[in-house]
This record gives sequence, structure tokens and C-alpha cells, in this order.
Amino acid sequence: MTHTLHRTGEIESLKKDYVVLVMSCRGFNDAGAAPKLVEALKILARYNPINMGDMKTGSIWTKDHNFEKIVEKATDTSIFHGVYKDIETVKMVLKDLKDANLGMSVVVSGLYNETLNAAREIGLTPHTVMVSLGIWGKTDLLPEEPEILDIQTMCGHGLISKNLVKKLAKDVKLGIISSDEAARTLAKCCTCGIFNVERAKELIEKLVKK
Repeated sequence: MTHTLHRTGEIESLKKDYVVLVMSCRGFNDAGAAPKLVEALKILARYNPINMGDMKTGSIWTKDHNFEKIVEKATDTSIFHGVYKDIETVKMVLKDLKDANLGMSVVVSGLYNETLNAAREIGLTPHTVMVSLGIWGKTDLLPEEPEILDIQTMCGHGLISKNLVKKLAKDVKLGIISSDEAARTLAKCCTCGIFNVERAKELIEKLVKK
């Protein structure tokens, strides 16, 4: 899965942004996988994720949605996500998933050295490593403010508009809404639950100061 891979930003900011994804493999072990995936979701929830959800049904920020509804709608092909703000928490999540031995695929997105070292510390050997090579093509069409792109790339399916980010940042500057409210509004756009609300709040505040 690559929709969590292309997050941009400064190193110190990305050190507060990790995504753990759990899924079955279609045609291999998806039959009857729902209970195992729900067990994995409960492990993700155990460590107070900033965001979490199922790509197929929505995140905890989706209207009228919460953890219980995500569990209720779980299927054999659900793709569950949990977002965390530090690598130490990710280690605990991975250790519990390892101990549970559910047989599901687990993907961790974050800074290369941080995630690789975390896996090694708890005795895990990555099956595959994917590295983002950045953005190619008409880069002149990207937003001038790096903070806007950093926010946009936290939704791997491109559902966050740069104009919405600008509008919300302006509203924060005018005192119409708080940076926390702006971040929560953006989180609702990312249905699968990989948007880091806390990091978005910090980036909006940085954008406003400019």
C-alpha cells in the first residue's frame, strides 16, 4: 500500500507522524479475516491513536462515525489504520501485533531509519521496504507554501484541497475558528483515517504566523 507513503515535511515534523496499517490479502487469507482484523483494530485503539479508521467505511472523524461503528462495519477486506505521534508508541503497537500473531499484513509508514530500527528492536524483519522518490512532473503547480503540501499529503487519496487549507488558515488568523477546529475539519475529508490531526494543527499555526 502506497497511499501513506508520500508525506512531505521537515524531519522534526515527520518524527511526529507514523501510520500503522493492517489488512488481509485478497484471495490468500481474506476468507474469514474480519474477526482477526477487528482484533488488530483493537490493538491499534489500545494506544490512543491520533486518528484511525477503515478505508472502506470511514474514520473516527467521519460524521456519525466512531470506533464502535468501524468495528460493526468490519469485513474480511477491511483496511484498518492507526496514526501515532511517536515511534515509541509504534513499537508497542507492533509488539502487540507480533504477539497476537493474527496472520494479517502490517505496514508501517514513517521516517525510514526510525521505522526500520523500531522493527529490528522488537525482532521483526520487514518483508518489503518502499521509499518515496518525491514529486515529479509539473512541480510548479504545487502550492508555494510547504506547510500546505505537508497537510495535503497526509491524505494519500488527494481529498484535501489546497484552497480549503488556505481558507481555514485565513479563518484561524481572523479568529473565526481555532487551529484545532481547522485541523478537525480537514480530517473529515480523509475518509480512510490516515490524517494526522495534531500535526495538521501545528502546520496550520505555522502557516498562520507567516
